Amino acid sequence: MKTTFVKSIILGLFAMASVATVQAEEAGKEAVGKESSATVKVLVVGLDNVSSNYFPESMITEETGIPEDSIGDTYNRIITDNIIHANKNKEFAFISSEKFADAEKLLGDIQVSGENEESYANVSQIDSQNYKQLLDEAHADYVLFLNQHYLKWQEKPLRTLFHFVSYSLYDKNQKEVTKGNNYFTCMNLEKADKLSKASRKSSSKIASTIIKSIDK
Repeated sequence: MKTTFVKSIILGLFAMASVATVQAEEAGKEAVGKESSATVKVLVVGLDNVSSNYFPESMITEETGIPEDSIGDTYNRIITDNIIHANKNKEFAFISSEKFADAEKLLGDIQVSGENEESYANVSQIDSQNYKQLLDEAHADYVLFLNQHYLKWQEKPLRTLFHFVSYSLYDKNQKEVTKGNNYFTCMNLEKADKLSKASRKSSSKIASTIIKSIDK
């Protein structure tokens, strides 16, 4: 009889502990969900647009080892990854469009207007339903377009390669919030790993500029 009573108490305590654990897990999930929904999400879309006042694509490939048909993708991936890792503000999150297989199809062939380092995306041709669908899939509030990578070679006073990245930020209604460019310098064309290191500060500045523009 005593043994049965003790077993009943133990089972009762175990059941109470299990319920408490489940409730704690559910509360934790709810808190994470609330935090996640409160985070402003920015989808980063890199356009396949690399140009230069000096270097043809064949030379870029020869010097960097990046295949000609992957130059744009590689440069975009480097800048996007640096922007994502540079962001320390927990109220904002940058997301790569590479996570969404249909991103390119939904956005279509985006035209860029302007010249050289001042080249910016024109999103007016994007179907509004497709644009909305992509943002819904990504749970994003804004789209940051990396419009162009412009490689500007300068001979004097010092031989320098300026790597300009122009960008445009749009909201859910396809309205431009801000645009601009930032640059970093190298002595020569660099391979992907060195390019990643060289572009970290510049990418961080882009991230902070975007956050300030949204947070106004």
